[in-house]
Amino acid sequence: MSEHLWPLLRLKADSEAALKEKYREVYVKNYIENADGSPRAISDWQGNQVHFSRTTFDHAFSKSTDYRFNYGGHDLPFAPERARRILWIKETLAGSGGTIERRQQIRKDSRGRPRKRRLLIVNEEGYVVVLEIRNEAGMLEFITAFPADSAYLEKIRRESTLLEIKKPQS
Repeated sequence: MSEHLWPLLRLKADSEAALKEKYREVYVKNYIENADGSPRAISDWQGNQVHFSRTTFDHAFSKSTDYRFNYGGHDLPFAPERARRILWIKETLAGSGGTIERRQQIRKDSRGRPRKRRLLIVNEEGYVVVLEIRNEAGMLEFITAFPADSAYLEKIRRESTLLEIKKPQS
């Protein structure tokens, strides 16, 4: 696919470590705090508050060499193809373009406790934003976001429940 719904962010740096820090700055500026240092308030298109943590960056923008045999741990510390889509998270949460499937899934955490997850899949991009439901009041916690291949999208769809399909506005 040559055209995307939203532009990719292509930052440059002298090393991978410096590049990762540049993307971390973008993450903090767009998802963690406002210019004055106050916490940034972000909601999805339904008005649910979405919390972003500084510590989530390392998990969200790294990846595993083989998702089929890995349970959430990542062995590649920085994934530029994920980081280039960092601004797509806000667009997906806002439902600003494309056809977005809102799905729910229950997955066990590292301690074996069941956790409810909300998955937003942008069909045209094969892009997935993963949120965890923190409480009954609808508070969501950002976990990760990534471009997925068709096999992984099928797996997600098999293991989750469709809640809504948000079509692009005309």
